[in-house]
Amino acid sequence: MNIVYVIEKMSGKGGMERILTDKINYLAENTSNKVAIMLLWHDEQPLAFPLSQKVDIVRLNAPYGNPAIGFPILWWRFRKEIRRINPDITIYTWVAGAFLACYSGWKGKCIFESHHTLSDMRHSNLIEKASRKVDCTVALTKYDAEAFRNAKRLETIPNFTSMESVAADYRIRHCLAIGRFVAVKDYPRMIRLWKQIVLSHPDWVLDIVGEGAEETAIKKIITENNLQSNIVLHPATNDVSQYYANSSIYLLTSKSEGLPMVLLEAQTCGLPIVAFDCPYGPRDIIEDGKTGYLIPYDNDEAFVDKLSALMNDEALRQLMGKTAKIASKRFDKETIMARWQTLFNSLVNPM
Repeated sequence: MNIVYVIEKMSGKGGMERILTDKINYLAENTSNKVAIMLLWHDEQPLAFPLSQKVDIVRLNAPYGNPAIGFPILWWRFRKEIRRINPDITIYTWVAGAFLACYSGWKGKCIFESHHTLSDMRHSNLIEKASRKVDCTVALTKYDAEAFRNAKRLETIPNFTSMESVAADYRIRHCLAIGRFVAVKDYPRMIRLWKQIVLSHPDWVLDIVGEGAEETAIKKIITENNLQSNIVLHPATNDVSQYYANSSIYLLTSKSEGLPMVLLEAQTCGLPIVAFDCPYGPRDIIEDGKTGYLIPYDNDEAFVDKLSALMNDEALRQLMGKTAKIASKRFDKETIMARWQTLFNSLVNPM
């Protein structure tokens, strides 16, 4: 069948861009589907992650920044291209995708794929409206799905990770965090907690990998707290496996998440995780006390205590890490993509 993914842009090096690239490449390389990606906004930056040569790239190049100008142009160009392609399945993402799902007038079989917690998304009313317009809405977790209770049809399909497993070295006194430098990741909180940690663990280092609008502010907080020797910032990269291989614990302090790719990758590489129980992704991945620790969101003291316990006990890190690697099999690529293909088939060829 002919499948088109409608995506705002793919130059960001975030988890959403990575998993969308992986899914699109899988469908193009491993199934009989014809796959295209429609990029909506004018974006001079290169794609963050390489696409298969079998994937057609359609660029609408609508101007970004002024909705009063950009959205009418986007609407016009989308209507023209979608009729030319005439896909069996159109998959919308993010805010501009919700706008097109609601107002483009395209009548083909449509899916809205949600990658974030609805309550934390800009224009959540528009996205909720899109869920009632399209043929199916797909959420990452059962908790995310609860927000789409008025959807025409609702499915929960988690992400997978295509990362090759690397062997964690539990002797290494490095913790790791990977993600965009944006407010929702709450790196300032992580840094404040790390300041408490290094009082009793001065030989441990926190590696943070990413890029984004808050990078300057994060560097300032590190300097103000004299943590330059204990926190190292690394630029975003397509190859994060080296960082997993050189860490023995993964940390997450986000205010909210969908289904964080970094946690799936950390488990695949055998890292125990210490994360706050934010809405909603970590609780679908971490089994508290077995593959890591899921900390009540408002309890900084518990975060420090549990992390300290892991840092003090190499055998515990190894036990939890090996259990985490086994648990990661729940998010096997073949299993997850088979569920997507079953969904496509049910929409195009309903019983």
